[in-house]
Amino acid sequence: MIRETVTARSAIEALRAGVPSRHAVSQLGTTQHTIKDDFQAALESVGAGRATEPLVISADFGNGKSHLLEYSQDMAERDQFVTSYNVVSPEMPLGSGHVVLKAVAEAARAPGRTGKAIREVATDLDANPAALAGLRHWAEKADIHDRFRALLHLYEEFRADEELRAQILEDFEGKPLGKTIIRQKLKEIGQAAAYDLASPRNPLLAHDRIRVLAQFFRVCGCKGIVVFFDELERMARFSKRQRIGGYEEIGWWRDIAKTDGAGILPVFAMTTGFVEENVTGNRQDELQFASSGFDVSDDGQPHYGRLGIELLKADPAKLERPTPEQEEEVRYRIKAIYEQAYGVTVRLLSTPATDANRSIRWKIRRWITEWDFMRYDPSYIPQVEGEDIAFSNLEISDAELERDNNDS
Repeated sequence: MIRETVTARSAIEALRAGVPSRHAVSQLGTTQHTIKDDFQAALESVGAGRATEPLVISADFGNGKSHLLEYSQDMAERDQFVTSYNVVSPEMPLGSGHVVLKAVAEAARAPGRTGKAIREVATDLDANPAALAGLRHWAEKADIHDRFRALLHLYEEFRADEELRAQILEDFEGKPLGKTIIRQKLKEIGQAAAYDLASPRNPLLAHDRIRVLAQFFRVCGCKGIVVFFDELERMARFSKRQRIGGYEEIGWWRDIAKTDGAGILPVFAMTTGFVEENVTGNRQDELQFASSGFDVSDDGQPHYGRLGIELLKADPAKLERPTPEQEEEVRYRIKAIYEQAYGVTVRLLSTPATDANRSIRWKIRRWITEWDFMRYDPSYIPQVEGEDIAFSNLEISDAELERDNNDS
């Protein structure tokens, strides 16, 4: 089977399942030109070291949100950004910073590379000692824990110790290197008293690790990291405690994105109605973060929860429904992919009036199902029926949500 056929079949099967696919994205593109332009502008700002506001995208279910995110991820990688796509779920609730860190690191993709992003780009550092020195200089000035300055110092000094260097990279990804080992290695280079390794609980270091990761990627030749958080609406099934933690996490990402030189661009995506049903109405989660008139809390930390709420309440970028002309263009493109995938010629059937208000995902799956029948009987005119699926709104208890062992 030739490569083009395999690629076409992969695209069709992804479209049939309603999941994002690089193969489908590369051949279909996007009709969301306004959001595309806004995203490109944000990439340029982050790449130039400027602060920017995170992107928030809203769409009705099945109208191409995940496809747009896959398209945007491909855009970012072509522009030399590391990217990470993550779906909010019981396994990745936004309420745990350390779980978020590990998910972001695990899903990170480096442009033009395969495998673990940080390990792939780290190979470029050995040939550029000045870049690592620049990273250490950033760490000296940045408001991060001394632990990470120590780790970067060790990474620079122990060039021949591949095992230690791998452990340091794992620490940045959320698998902490023991303090005993760090102290021992510092002692070997006469720096035992140079760094304060007394640290808070691991979740409180998660955000520092994300900042270090972003800067690590930058000195390795990338422009920063773009992190996609999809399906925020799943937070609606979490407990109040977890939702509050989620808003606080969103607020931190907003705050760091608006920091010059951070090299971090978060993109949040949700279905239409999440804010009205959970943030401003019904549950009124925003009341948990009623403004006190100050920008920081009593412990000197920003009110991240309020920052997150305000970001979601602001006017999100709304996916536009494709025009009939755009829909027909998409249909012809998918037809061409289908014919290449299976080596057949298929017909375009008239669109039933009942499909007028259906989502583009629904229509794509209908077209593919019709062509499946035609492959076996070209004269057959299928009658495809479907029904909407109601999703459970039952609350997920805290015990069912992911809780990393390092969270305590």
